[in-house]
Amino acid sequence: MSESVEKFFESDLYVSEMLKVWEEGKEWAEWLDSLAKKTSSGRDVLDVPCGIGRISHSLSELGYNVVGVDISERLLEVAKARSPKVTFLKGDMRRLKDVIGDRKFDLVINIFNSLGYYSEEDDIEILKNLRDSSRKLVVINIDNRDFVIYNLPSVRHIYIPPYLVVDANEFDVSTSRLRVIRTYYLNGKEVDRFEFSQRLYSLHEIVRELKRLGLTVLNVYSGHSWKQFDVMDPQMTIVAKV
Repeated sequence: MSESVEKFFESDLYVSEMLKVWEEGKEWAEWLDSLAKKTSSGRDVLDVPCGIGRISHSLSELGYNVVGVDISERLLEVAKARSPKVTFLKGDMRRLKDVIGDRKFDLVINIFNSLGYYSEEDDIEILKNLRDSSRKLVVINIDNRDFVIYNLPSVRHIYIPPYLVVDANEFDVSTSRLRVIRTYYLNGKEVDRFEFSQRLYSLHEIVRELKRLGLTVLNVYSGHSWKQFDVMDPQMTIVAKV
């Protein structure tokens, strides 16, 4: 993860964005609760990376025992303040064992498009760590490369009160990395700017690696719905069994 990406995730601007979609964490938690019941899974959950704890918080409210791990001190500060019932730990998901040791969880979740900010080799190590920390299920939610390359505009304007956010996007077909220059404006003046890139994946790439790691893919859904994933869905949620 580049210094610019770390700066972005540590910024008050990013925290503000996440707080505005706090309720989405409840929607995810309810979906994960249904999934756990459908698969007769237990109630120990690892949320990595947990960010500000949107999903961790709502899962704990549903009675789950949740541990959240994130590399960002700033995001963990917010998470701890909002969710005192959750155990939050600072750590790098590439070196997850350094944080949780040999502990295993019934449900390990990697939500909100969190792969791809490091190298492909690092992503493989992350998938391996997710597998090793689970005793039953691993759930991975990421953006769908095939949707992005055909639908993401070269310039995208988003209003996230009180800011106008402008993303300049460039996709490198040779590396499958999306380069983003994100600029925040307030009252017509630039407030801040961040630049980062992310490796995007097609479904078959993730499924191939999960199988290579010995996991069984049970199903693939569109976001936090029960709709079967289609190649032109913006997100894919992969449910795999250890």
